[in-house]
Amino acid sequence: MTSVDTSWTDDSLRALDDRLVARIGEITAGELTQRRTQLARISPETAELADWLLDYLEGGKLLRPRFCFWGGVAALDREPTDAEVDALARYGVAIELVQAAALMHDDVIDHSPVRRGRPALHVRAASRHRDGALSGDAEGFGVAVAIVLGDLALSWAEQVAATVEGAPDALEAARAEFEALRTEVMSGQFLDVLHQAGGFGSAPDEEQAALSVIRWKTVPYTVLRPVRLGAALLGADAAALQTLSTWAIEVGTAFQLRDDLLSVVGDEDETGKPIGGDIVEGKRTVMLARARADADAEGTALLEDVVGRADAAREEIDRVHALLVSTGAVSSVAQDVREHAARGRVLLAQASTLSPRGRAGLAALAERATDVASLPA
Repeated sequence: MTSVDTSWTDDSLRALDDRLVARIGEITAGELTQRRTQLARISPETAELADWLLDYLEGGKLLRPRFCFWGGVAALDREPTDAEVDALARYGVAIELVQAAALMHDDVIDHSPVRRGRPALHVRAASRHRDGALSGDAEGFGVAVAIVLGDLALSWAEQVAATVEGAPDALEAARAEFEALRTEVMSGQFLDVLHQAGGFGSAPDEEQAALSVIRWKTVPYTVLRPVRLGAALLGADAAALQTLSTWAIEVGTAFQLRDDLLSVVGDEDETGKPIGGDIVEGKRTVMLARARADADAEGTALLEDVVGRADAAREEIDRVHALLVSTGAVSSVAQDVREHAARGRVLLAQASTLSPRGRAGLAALAERATDVASLPA
């Protein structure tokens, strides 16, 4: 597993975070080894699915499990015990498996060729089909493998979550958050597909539709439900959970808006995704909605011609990027990220029901997830 650098300024926070990352790695390796043994009883080929998944999880930033963990720490007035770290780490692994499934399926839906700087799973599976001179269509095989392995990851996420131990009331509350996480992210994924097809008719306009997709696809499973799950698991009361919810919506929204910016002004080596991917995929982002609203006739024609065209040339994508900048869409979205992040910082600073240690950990994660100072925008 890979840990993301949060630039900890407190050695005690770093040490606590390191405990989490180490435990997540141990649980992941143990669970997938056990699953591999189970699959090997079926056939040597099915056993390889566990290897594929373990390899796929490498390079992840563990952002969601860490929001879960520091939400739990925020509910305590002391350092978590080994048993509490284990419980939070197990739910973290379950969340990472949901994340893996979502990414595998999302890359198929969006026809995305790259993930984390490597070929997307369906692309790798298609290459394996060709390398092995297998029968049939290689691309169709790749898509099928991605769907199957994503479904398997979802199934195993449920099984890992079921191994978490704790007080019955806390387990029930945490389970409700985990169930909401899975329902909301899939609902948000549907809204994303629907909006991209022009069918999100209940939203008042294109920008509000894009914000609704963020609210239900990104916010719940990236920040809101993980942080509430961790806090609920360690006994947070209703007031603390509500505070975390309000904070998480600000941070989660900023996170996705920043991710949209990275498709235009990011560094491919850092993001692991090709710049311009949202353009060729036809993603209806807040940034695109603002560009459409402010573009002249020539700019509107450019957007209609290029956005969503898989065969768009590099120079055409660059022209769209230039339009996103010249219309002010890029700068306005960057400002929105700063404002959401600032509101989150204020909320966290005033959250007296949360522990100082937990607030410090959440603040460090939020800073990393919402930073735009290093971007050209």
